[in-house]
Amino acid sequence: MAVYEQFVAFGTDLGGLERLLRLFQATCSLLIAYPLLLATVWPNASSAVQATKTLGLATMRGQLNVSRRFIRLFRFLDTLNSGWTLYLAEEKSIGVWLGIISRTSLGLFGMTETLTLVDLLGIPGLEIFGPVRSKEIDSQSQYLWFGGLAASVLISLIKLNRLNASGPVQDPTKPTASEKDATKEDATKEAPEKAAAEAEKEKQRQQETSAKRAVLIRGLVSDSIDILLPGSAIGLFKITSGQVSAAMFFTTLTTGWAAWDRVGEKLQK
Repeated sequence: MAVYEQFVAFGTDLGGLERLLRLFQATCSLLIAYPLLLATVWPNASSAVQATKTLGLATMRGQLNVSRRFIRLFRFLDTLNSGWTLYLAEEKSIGVWLGIISRTSLGLFGMTETLTLVDLLGIPGLEIFGPVRSKEIDSQSQYLWFGGLAASVLISLIKLNRLNASGPVQDPTKPTASEKDATKEDATKEAPEKAAAEAEKEKQRQQETSAKRAVLIRGLVSDSIDILLPGSAIGLFKITSGQVSAAMFFTTLTTGWAAWDRVGEKLQK
C-alpha cells in the first residue's frame, strides 16, 4: 500500500507527471527509431500496419511533448530566480558562478520553450513567430540547454571532489595507537556510553555522506548523458536518433528516480 500511495503522489506531482510523460515520449521515439522493437510489440502486424503504427507513435510523441511544455510553462521563472539568488550571494566561489551560469542558461532555455509553445500547437492564425522563426528559436535555444547542463556537470564534479576530499573520520569503535598504549586505569575511566554514542554518530554521518554521494553521482550521470540531446541538435555529437532516444529514456529513469525519492520523503513527513 505504501508503494501505491507513493505512486499516486508521484503521478499527481507536477515533476513526477512530467517525468512519466517524458518516459512515454522516449518510448515512442525508441519504437520509431528501431523497427525491431516495434515488431516485438506488434509481432503479427504487416508492413503497412507497422507503418501506420509508426505514424501514430510520431503523432503521440508530438502530443506528449506539447503536454510536457504546458507542465513546464512557468518553471523557467523559478529557475531564473534561483540563479538570481545565487548571484546576490556575497561570496562567490567557482561553484557559485557555475551555478549562476547553469540556472540562468536553463531558465532562458525554458523561457524560449514557453515563448514558442503557441507555435508548437500549430493552430492556424494563432502563430506568434511563424513556423520558420519558431524552429530557428528552438534550434538556437539548444545552445542554452547545452551550456546549462555542461555547467551542472562541472558543479557535480566539484561537489564530489569536495565530498571525497573531506575523508572518512576514523571509527570511534576502533582503538587508536595511543589507546592501545594507554594503561588499564585510563581505559577503565572511559565511559562506554560515550563511546557508543560517538560510534552511532559517526555511523550516521557516514550514511549521510554516502547518501549525498549517491545523489551527486546520479545527477552527474543524468546530466552527462542528457547533454547528448542538445549536443546532437547543435551538431557537436554525431549520434543517431535511436541513440538520442535511448539516452532520453535512460535519463528519464534516473531523474524520475530522484523525483520518486523526493515524493517519498514528503509522504514520510
